[in-house]
Amino acid sequence: MFSKVIVQGRLDFGNANTFDKAYKLYIQRKDVYYKNEVIFNKPEECFDEEKMIFVVKRFNNLVSDKYWRNTVHLLKNLAEYSLTGRIQMWMMVDGKIIRQEHIKPSSDKNIVAAFEKANDIVNANGDLDMAKKILDGVIAKFADHAMAHALYGRILARQGNHKEALKKFDKAIRIDPYLSEAYLWKGKMLVSMENYEEALPVLENVTDYSIAHQNIHWIGRRLKGKCYFHLGNYEKAIFEWKLFAKKPFEKGNSNHYWKRMVTFSLGKAYLQTNQNAEAILSFNHALELDPLFDSVPEEEIRKFREMAGGYEVSKKTRQKSTGRSSSGVKISV
Repeated sequence: MFSKVIVQGRLDFGNANTFDKAYKLYIQRKDVYYKNEVIFNKPEECFDEEKMIFVVKRFNNLVSDKYWRNTVHLLKNLAEYSLTGRIQMWMMVDGKIIRQEHIKPSSDKNIVAAFEKANDIVNANGDLDMAKKILDGVIAKFADHAMAHALYGRILARQGNHKEALKKFDKAIRIDPYLSEAYLWKGKMLVSMENYEEALPVLENVTDYSIAHQNIHWIGRRLKGKCYFHLGNYEKAIFEWKLFAKKPFEKGNSNHYWKRMVTFSLGKAYLQTNQNAEAILSFNHALELDPLFDSVPEEEIRKFREMAGGYEVSKKTRQKSTGRSSSGVKISV
């Protein structure tokens, strides 16, 4: 049986000796144990001796169950030698994920365990200065730890040190140009600074370097819509938000709780392009959705729904810089 499989990611080995051991293990197991029945049976296409990494930019093809199993086992063995990175794998049937793997270094290495500890602190909104101290130690041991630099940037952004955060994000991206988290955290910071024009290309990389089955992909689309709206490009805002609004997210998925805000914002974008019927439908839909993660009261949504039924936005009076409609009501997201 063959199924669609997507694989992407990278593993960093940190030094030439470990890289050499990992490479030899891969060759031996691929040739002898798995008899070349693995997805990546041309190691020279994945191993980069100069950077001392194993990298898959994006694999997308039909794969048998046997090749999937063999590849998962082999990559898990390979990850035992790595200091950082991850390989993500998805198997799909009719557009639905039936198997997935998130392969990363084992946590018994000091660098790996320290990074995970810092990451847990940040995710739990704990002591950020303590997390920075831990990351300083990680980076001192392995200067090219892209995720450590990106996470450090995330901390600095939370603390309001935007200038230094940008340096950290850019450092992470130079090390790993496909690290979607670095682009997302940088993009979110730029959006919070209302630097929408600069944020857009950063967020484009979020959606380009992730797939539609990942939460990060949809966070990127939501924020891209916000940038387009504030820059006055309402049609592109509609495109991004319409995709988000149609995407089913399960409860517990953070994107599920943003649907009300996005659907409300979509209605306002429709309003700016004189698509009043679509705007009313969006406002009605927004009233039905979970209000968590936003502060949009029902009265606000109903006000805009009434507005959509009462007038058309004049192109001449629309002011992109303020986001005001022809009625004088400020439309913002």
